[in-house]
Amino acid sequence: MRENSPGNGRGIAYFIDFSIQEIPSIVYIAYETGGTIYTDSEQTYTFLAEQHPTLSVSLGETIAAIKAKMVQDRVKVIVYPDYHIRYFRDLPGVKHVQVFHGTSDKRYDYSKEVSEYDLFFISGKAAFERYEKRGLLKNNKGILIGYPKLDRVFRGEIDRDAELLKIGLDPLKKTVLYAPTWVDRAYNSSWKKFRQAIASDIPEDLNLIVKLHPNIKRYRPGEVEDFARALSRWKSARLFEVDPDPVPRMAASDLLMGDVSAVTREFLAFRRPFLFLSSKPTWLWSRQKTALWECGEVVNAPEKLWEAVRRALADPGRYTPAIGRQLDRTFYKPDGKAAQRAKEAIYRLLAA
Repeated sequence: MRENSPGNGRGIAYFIDFSIQEIPSIVYIAYETGGTIYTDSEQTYTFLAEQHPTLSVSLGETIAAIKAKMVQDRVKVIVYPDYHIRYFRDLPGVKHVQVFHGTSDKRYDYSKEVSEYDLFFISGKAAFERYEKRGLLKNNKGILIGYPKLDRVFRGEIDRDAELLKIGLDPLKKTVLYAPTWVDRAYNSSWKKFRQAIASDIPEDLNLIVKLHPNIKRYRPGEVEDFARALSRWKSARLFEVDPDPVPRMAASDLLMGDVSAVTREFLAFRRPFLFLSSKPTWLWSRQKTALWECGEVVNAPEKLWEAVRRALADPGRYTPAIGRQLDRTFYKPDGKAAQRAKEAIYRLLAA
């Protein structure tokens, strides 16, 4: 085991595997609540130790080694950003909490597996209603807390211009963010259909930030290499191939080009324009999966991408009412205190 342990124990643990995109969903709860983050991924451990040095982090080579360390550390509660209870459900006397690594319109978050946890956190009204419709709230395990990952945004702690200067882009230019989800069998991602258009003919008066889902780099490295070469021709473009936290990139941007992912929901917090890139004909999408698409123009043809960007930037208030409605439904109490509510719930569970 290797450890970075400036914090204290308190019997609270968190588990993250190689899925580094799950880190921001956990760290802000850990800052508020205390405890130790356990991982079996060298990359996850390195990022946490370097970027969050005041948190307690423990690296184990295997799940078995992590379980033994948790027993040694007298862990009483484990918090997960994914469905990993299967590794730890046999630990005696341990309670389990689920906090998802994104708030999405995909079916993934709404599995019956949430019933296996002693507690699971819910980000807002829309998610609460979906859990309720599926009969997953009957045992009172699901509670509304909000979205700890965005607490810093709702407190006004991230500045657009400062984030652009950090990555060497001109704050006087309008900035467009492209953040595709990973390429799954449900065609949620715009990556395959739109990536060539994204890297071509970028207007010189705009900045472009591309923030990839880490699984695109993991499973399609050749495509990412080709895309990076094409994008390198543009001085005002920045590519983040493996970047666990999209929030600073969103804060730097005046418009988001997205598809069906948690990032599109998260960008609501900034109340800025959207474009939605559709990987298949619009009529083939279910209304539930694309409810957020009322917040911006939907682009079906890659060759029409940049003219749609111009329209969205020229009229940033066009979809403001829809964005406000979706923001209200997505995030419970956007007051910057979601991590505090998570802490209170975890300590109630410990005391029960």
